[in-house]
Amino acid sequence: MTNEWLLLLEIPLLLALIALVTQSGFFIPLPMSTIRKILKSAEIKRSDILYDLGSGDGRIIIAAANEYGIKTVGIENNHLLYLISKWNVKRYSVSSKVKLIRGDLFRQNLSEANVVVVYLTQRMNDKLKPKLEKELRKGTRVVSADHVFKGWKEVSKIKTGHFYCHLYKI
Repeated sequence: MTNEWLLLLEIPLLLALIALVTQSGFFIPLPMSTIRKILKSAEIKRSDILYDLGSGDGRIIIAAANEYGIKTVGIENNHLLYLISKWNVKRYSVSSKVKLIRGDLFRQNLSEANVVVVYLTQRMNDKLKPKLEKELRKGTRVVSADHVFKGWKEVSKIKTGHFYCHLYKI
């Protein structure tokens, strides 16, 4: 009987994992130590508004809201990750500082951002680059975990464990 109950628990988890992977590719959460390095490298000011494009489970926007007291916006297309983010925002009591958007990051207006964080694939960075150049104001800081924005001059490159984060200023 025990094995049957385990199977009943495993099937929904497996289905959720399949939905997660097939909807938005692989979700690989960043360690908190990497997130803190990313946020520190962005030289966040109290007046900043941080956007996390492909915000996953919300850990970057929650950390920025908690540790820097800034307004943050997370954009996530995957419904399951969006729900997890929503739950985490409530769990960490940052609802007043965090806005979550469920949708395609390419359909969102990013012009309000002073800081943009991305942990996407190189292909997604290449596709996103023209949108960022069009919508972001001069001086906006963009931090990309692991992948570069080709043709942009790096302000700094930070080792964050097994890869680098790249900081750019528009």
